[in-house]
Amino acid sequence: MKLSELRKNISSKGKNPEAEVNKKVQHLDLILDLLKKINSSLVLDDVLRSVLKYSIKLTNSERGFIVLENENKELKYRLGLDSKGRELPEHFFNISTTVVEDVFLSGRSRFIEGAQSDVDSHPSKSILRLALQTIFCSPLIADNKKIGVIYVDSKSLNNVNLKEVTSMFEILASQAAIAIRNAKLHEELKKAKNEAEESDRLKSAFLSQISHEVRTPLNTIFNYNSILKELFYEKVEDEYKFIFSSMQSAGERIIRTLDNVVNMSLLDSGEFSISKTTINLEKLLKKLIKEFETFAKSKNIELKFENKVKHCIVLADEYTINLLFQNLIDNAIKFTDSGFVNVVIKKNRTSNLTVAVEDTGKGISKEYLNDLFDIFSQEEIGYTRRYEGAGLGLAIVNEFAKLNDCKIEVKSKVGKGSKFTVVFEKKFT
Repeated sequence: MKLSELRKNISSKGKNPEAEVNKKVQHLDLILDLLKKINSSLVLDDVLRSVLKYSIKLTNSERGFIVLENENKELKYRLGLDSKGRELPEHFFNISTTVVEDVFLSGRSRFIEGAQSDVDSHPSKSILRLALQTIFCSPLIADNKKIGVIYVDSKSLNNVNLKEVTSMFEILASQAAIAIRNAKLHEELKKAKNEAEESDRLKSAFLSQISHEVRTPLNTIFNYNSILKELFYEKVEDEYKFIFSSMQSAGERIIRTLDNVVNMSLLDSGEFSISKTTINLEKLLKKLIKEFETFAKSKNIELKFENKVKHCIVLADEYTINLLFQNLIDNAIKFTDSGFVNVVIKKNRTSNLTVAVEDTGKGISKEYLNDLFDIFSQEEIGYTRRYEGAGLGLAIVNEFAKLNDCKIEVKSKVGKGSKFTVVFEKKFT
């Protein structure tokens, strides 16, 4: 019976004595009070305790139990309470398993009163042994799926209106099943979230350790390369002098790739933090241009820098802003085979400070522009692709731009080149 139907029956006072009406109202208030409690919590233990406490009170029983189906499709004791709300230890779980199993398998409630003397109920051995007189047991069904049963019993005859109480008990069980289902889902989601966060933490720690382990030997290579260059650069033939700069450039590319992997992992796990300070963009970009000169020269590309703004101070995180432009300049040179890469500081029409990184490279197709900032995304894939990279650079650029209140504007034409513009949306003077 639905709550709306029950209210309608109660309102028909001409068909019921006043005492009976008052009793029904009390039972309905009990159900409504329970609904408020179980719907206000997603903690499974709290929901189970409230359901069982109200079930015992509604049926005037001595004790009650909730049995839930586990992952192995087995019915297992979950909670037991006595009439005073005290938790019963599992070894007190002596009930009519016949009733519980029958209710769960059939999906239908069973209500027994006078179990010891009623020959029609065919009392089981446990009913006789435990001297049980009254039993109320209903299945817990949510979304047409049985998840367990709720069971209460008593050694005394409760002398209740069986029809009235059983209808209330079934309403209680149906609402309880939904609340238990929701609480279990919340519990599972919370567990999955914790496991995912722990997995992210371990992944970030692992990547940080790997980064450290790779940096240590690379620093040794850098040092020896510097020594060898100082000793032999003027002595080797011109056609071999590129070896020194190539070794340095290759090592720096490995470090940038490692930085991108570690940083993306930290961003993905929400562990990345920034500290904003005042930054002179001209100073920062001039330093980066100098670092990329060797790479540009190795491809016969002209790397240019221009500042059209007198004051180019921004409030940002220096580490992330540095890596943002590092990735943009690196990409511009990597995807340009001839011509130039030009880095320009200027203001746009709304007086926002902007930095444009423009190249005469291969350009980007219109179809790929929507996927440009996706992690591990590359326009060319497979073993035949012409350009190296893990597909992390622009994903990092996009995330770092967000952290620093910037937006990225992209203009590109296949075969003509690309222009990436970083717009600092917060003005700072």
